[in-house]
Amino acid sequence: MTVEPGAGSLRRHYNPSPLIDSAGGRGLALYRFLAIFYAAVLVGVHREHVIHWWPIIVYGVVALAWSVIAPLLSRPTVIAIAVELAIACVGIFLTSEVYEPAEVAAGISTLPGVWAASPVMAGALLTGIPGGILAATVIAVANLVQAEDPGQLTYHNIMLLYLLGILVGLAVQLARESQKRLEQALAMSERMAERERIGRQVHDGVLQALALINRRGHEMGGEGRTLAELAADQERSLRTLISRVEPDPPPVGSASEAECTDLAAALTALRSATVEVVLPPGPVRLPAATAREVEAAVVAALDNVDRHAGEGARAWVLLDADEDRVQVIVRDNGSGIPPGRLVEAADEGRLGASSSIRGRMLDLGGDADWRSPAGGGTTVSLTLPAEHMAGSAP
Repeated sequence: MTVEPGAGSLRRHYNPSPLIDSAGGRGLALYRFLAIFYAAVLVGVHREHVIHWWPIIVYGVVALAWSVIAPLLSRPTVIAIAVELAIACVGIFLTSEVYEPAEVAAGISTLPGVWAASPVMAGALLTGIPGGILAATVIAVANLVQAEDPGQLTYHNIMLLYLLGILVGLAVQLARESQKRLEQALAMSERMAERERIGRQVHDGVLQALALINRRGHEMGGEGRTLAELAADQERSLRTLISRVEPDPPPVGSASEAECTDLAAALTALRSATVEVVLPPGPVRLPAATAREVEAAVVAALDNVDRHAGEGARAWVLLDADEDRVQVIVRDNGSGIPPGRLVEAADEGRLGASSSIRGRMLDLGGDADWRSPAGGGTTVSLTLPAEHMAGSAP
């Protein structure tokens, strides 16, 4: 984490993947050297069965040189993994040339030994489970081709290669996902800290000044009362702005999740001095196009409140989601809707309710309805089947 000076505040930035890549790279580098040492021990144990020493020496120098060069790379690359796979496969095929045929047929350990697993680990570090499986497949094919009569030990070693690629790849994927979540949590924490800092400054300055204008305006009467009401309205708006909590950051996941939008986060932007938004504790993810249409319907409902509910009317937007449906309720305390007014508006060609609101919801497979009791106020319910939510079964 680095700290950079900003305009009036500290701006922090969390550096991402090098932490995981460097840790995995150090572990792989250590594994290469230990594996070479173990391969040398095996060659020494089977030295009486060696028929050609010079290929063993040359191969050992090449493998050792690569074990020194590979850790100098900032992270594994496709070309580097291909080179390491080639070195491992050449060593496997050399086994049949440097040992006595009878020992090879009996299943003697290949020349690189467990060093052949290093490209499997490198592939898993690069792309996770797919890279580990692909590299393990290449080494497995080389082992099967080299063995004249593959036995139980050969298949046992191949299974270990696949398990290594899968487990290392899974660990890398989980580590990277955890790091992204940590970055999101740090970013959220920084935003909250910045909001608290701004809130303190606003409270110590602007809010106190607005409160003073409100009191003095009421004392003055006349136009001062209008100024007082304006100051009170701005004070409420500022208090809402600096006190509300933002929705959780969107989860890290697949490309399909990246194409979704958190409806709760979208509705948060509709808060104002006269509109309060009540959200569920977690995100409500919808396909991006669906979320835009629902948000547009809510905006149209709030526009009707502003136009027809009367002066001083307030609105509340409530979002709720369960396993059956997603529901957005827009309620106001205005003058209400006279009976039959929606039908008359549609006949007159004013399609704000029938098209901008209900039409949108019907196109999405949902519905919209209005309730306006005799005591005043209007409630608009927008309902969408839960099958539109991200992750729902088609």
